[in-house]
Amino acid sequence: MRVAVIGQGYVGLTGAVALAHQGHHVTGVEQDPDRLRVLDAGRAPVFEPGLPEQLAAAQATGRLHFSGSVTESHRRTPFDIVLVTVGTPPAPDGSADLTQVTSVLDEVLQLLPAPCVVLKSTVPPGTSAVLAETYPGLRERFAYNPEFLNQGSALEDWSVPARIVAGTWGETGLRALRELYEGIAAPWVETTPSGAEMIKYASNAFLATKISFANEVAGMCCGPDIDVDHVMQGVGFDPRIGHAFLQPGLGYGDSCLPKDTNALAHWASTAGLPTPLLRATIAVNDAQFGLAVQLLRTELGDGPAGGLADAEIAVLGVRYEPWSDDLRAAPSRTVVPALLGQGARVRVWDPGTDTDAVAALFPGARPAAGLTEAVEGAHAVVVLTEWPQAIEADWRALAALLYEPRLVIDGKNCLSPEQMAALPVRYRSIGTRLPASAVSGRSGPAAGARGAEPAPGAAVRSRPPEPPPSSPEPPSLPEPPSLPEPPPLPDR
Repeated sequence: MRVAVIGQGYVGLTGAVALAHQGHHVTGVEQDPDRLRVLDAGRAPVFEPGLPEQLAAAQATGRLHFSGSVTESHRRTPFDIVLVTVGTPPAPDGSADLTQVTSVLDEVLQLLPAPCVVLKSTVPPGTSAVLAETYPGLRERFAYNPEFLNQGSALEDWSVPARIVAGTWGETGLRALRELYEGIAAPWVETTPSGAEMIKYASNAFLATKISFANEVAGMCCGPDIDVDHVMQGVGFDPRIGHAFLQPGLGYGDSCLPKDTNALAHWASTAGLPTPLLRATIAVNDAQFGLAVQLLRTELGDGPAGGLADAEIAVLGVRYEPWSDDLRAAPSRTVVPALLGQGARVRVWDPGTDTDAVAALFPGARPAAGLTEAVEGAHAVVVLTEWPQAIEADWRALAALLYEPRLVIDGKNCLSPEQMAALPVRYRSIGTRLPASAVSGRSGPAAGARGAEPAPGAAVRSRPPEPPPSSPEPPSLPEPPSLPEPPPLPDR
């Protein structure tokens, strides 16, 4: 098939590359001239492991090209199908802004001969029905086909999807999707466009709920003999539950879950539908963002501004995840300004983000080029991203650089509680995490206990308990690119 993919953000570029490797002839349409120049040069404007290499390989086949105009490209060689993958960012009231979607449809529906139109952008339930009423002739050649890509494994998720959801009103749209995904083995869910829209929102709302549930349970794992890692491991082994998205932390902060949960709640509210569980999920997450600041205020004492005034705080990590350059809802966007606003002196380190970009993101904070520079002379360290460089660092050497009270707040529960218990630091995690010696009954303090003293010789458990073998392994992380400026917002 000849395929146009409009919007070369995270979803659109991943899809364009994957479709070209499937054998389709693909044109990625991008109106941003700067992004288009980057694409024409064979570089990926978004960060995703493996994407730059697969982009170059797809271009080398001659089946992937980029253009600034779908109309001009269609005039030269008509497309069989057009995929719409532009952004639907949150409006001030929390609803989804559909301006980019309607702008694209205004142009696409003028194309002759008329291609099939597949909307992949995340939109509220009922949006496709409204579009079909607005644009006569769209209904029979339309499909809503949501994406379910995970940052860090997007190419694999496209090629080996857990399911393909096809929301159509007629055979034309369904046949187009069948041909588009020919050769891909996955369960199909055939439904209406409104049903497909709800599947997308409900899926993300459920994942968000699992994260908020894990964080609420972590708050209850506060005793000296309850290990939150063991609790989540034991819960996740139940096949009805699973381990995915049960890792406690400072809340969900990727490019989708905050936006989509708020948009779904707004849609339900306008429809007069109560959503107490969804509202609770959002409320737990919002409160979780402030947990790091609350822990700092508690642990640093009763000085001015609750002990934060003039305290030196090292923040390790700007991104929500190492394999994503999306910062829209990353915990750092809340934590760092809050610390600065309460008088703390903050230095920020992130190996995947240029120091100039850090300075632009957090005026008043001091960018640190290296881990040692960030930690030296700090009263407290806050880990916000599970960078391998931080997890595998020599924490004995780093602890020696800290000033009292030598506080380490592990906002991602990614550091070793054994290692922390063996160091002269005050370690705080999201929920109590016990060293193996405490669990086995040998003497030694619990890493999550307040004011724990060093326990030399404690056995080392390098990472939290692993999920069962059937769960997918997290992707290996290539050396992250340097970002000269705050990253662009990817299209969803």
